[in-house]
Amino acid sequence: MASSTYEMRRKKNVKKGVQFTMMVCGTSGTGRTTFVNTLCGQNVLAHESSPAGQAIVHSRRSSNASSTVESLAGFEKPVFDPAKSHVEPGINIIPVNVEIDEDDGTRISLTVVDTPGFGDNIDNEKCFKEIVGYLECQYDEILAEESRIRRNPRFKDNRVHVLLYFIEPTGHGLRELDVELMKRLSLRVNIIPVIGRADSMTPAELAATKKMTMEDIEHYNIPIYNFPYDAEEDDSETIDENSLLKSMLPFAIVTSNEIAEVNGRKFRARRYPWGLVDIENPDHSDFVALRSAILGSHMADLKDLTHDFLYETYRTEKLSKNIPDPRESALLNPEDLANQSYLLKEEQLQREEEKLREIELRVQKEINEKRMELLAREQELRDIEARIARERSATAVAEEREALQRQIEAQNQEILKQQSHQKELQPQQPEDEVIQQYPGSSDSSDAVSRQGTPVAPTTAAPAPPQMAEHPFSKIANVSSHTEHDLEN
Repeated sequence: MASSTYEMRRKKNVKKGVQFTMMVCGTSGTGRTTFVNTLCGQNVLAHESSPAGQAIVHSRRSSNASSTVESLAGFEKPVFDPAKSHVEPGINIIPVNVEIDEDDGTRISLTVVDTPGFGDNIDNEKCFKEIVGYLECQYDEILAEESRIRRNPRFKDNRVHVLLYFIEPTGHGLRELDVELMKRLSLRVNIIPVIGRADSMTPAELAATKKMTMEDIEHYNIPIYNFPYDAEEDDSETIDENSLLKSMLPFAIVTSNEIAEVNGRKFRARRYPWGLVDIENPDHSDFVALRSAILGSHMADLKDLTHDFLYETYRTEKLSKNIPDPRESALLNPEDLANQSYLLKEEQLQREEEKLREIELRVQKEINEKRMELLAREQELRDIEARIARERSATAVAEEREALQRQIEAQNQEILKQQSHQKELQPQQPEDEVIQQYPGSSDSSDAVSRQGTPVAPTTAAPAPPQMAEHPFSKIANVSSHTEHDLEN
């Protein structure tokens, strides 16, 4: 019963899909857009030089911009406006929804939140506030939904579960902008550092950049998602996998929108005059490992950390700020205090009633499940009883048949004994006077004595016929012989 329930739940999750939200952030030219398109296997975000009408715009937050956009030869091109030259370009926060079907049949409802414009300002303080405000706004929506008496069953959780921060491949570690943003956002979201366009550096430069980046993260005490594990509780496979992913931080990725074909095999690759770079080759890029981690093995862990740690921390801070100061409450009127106390008690009663309803629904659900399980067990018991009855009936018929056969054999033995006893009681004639008469001869003249003197024909007892093999035929033959003997 438990296995069938688990299978039904798994099929429901596969059919319904898994919701996951990922934010990509970084300065222009670090490969954010190409990475998202490569990750999703389709053109989800548009490049700045994409043809007019192809840009995907789902902006929910945006700052003031100092330039306008016009179409020139089929391409979007920013046009400088001197009247707005003193205005910072700002930042756009663009969430885009896309469906991804995995190989195992699981459908991932992925929400990608892009942040174009970050790093293009002289003062990025507004950008920091915009991103932090967006993250906290999603937490506020969850908090408001939890506080309602009747919740919306179609409410969608838009909390960001992971932030991929793209670091410029300069070879000098983290910049001040990178440190400030990661320190501010680490309190609201799980951060994974990524080095974009890793193919622009040599292997030695890439290794040095990774080392310096991790040293800066440790020096500034930036809490990133470093694939944690517990050596005492986790199994060896989980420890090995997390240790490998932790050693790869920051992930160095190479992405491309171009499809290449070599020997009949199609794959995404970056083309150079001297050859191709397969972005899925682990020797050239960490793209496959990063994709497998965020959309596979560590998706549930990222969601759990977001809900259990980051959201609970924000919720505690938010509710603590709403508690009134005792010194201020002493200045309130008694009527206001009474009204406030009444409202608090009413809210508490409503929450308790809601909890009771939830408990009642849960208990009713468990009762229904137990009832269904009991009905299934009763049906199984009835099937077993019917099978046992059929087996007993077949056994009784076989036993009755065997008893009848034994009875018939006993009657045959009794009849044979009676015949042999009657033969013994008949008088024995001298051997010289025995008249031989062949079966089937009716002429008395054929009977002669051994001395040649004719004698009167005598009727000899016929030889008993052969018994048939079938028991009922034996009874018929024996009964006929018995009647014949009685007549004689």
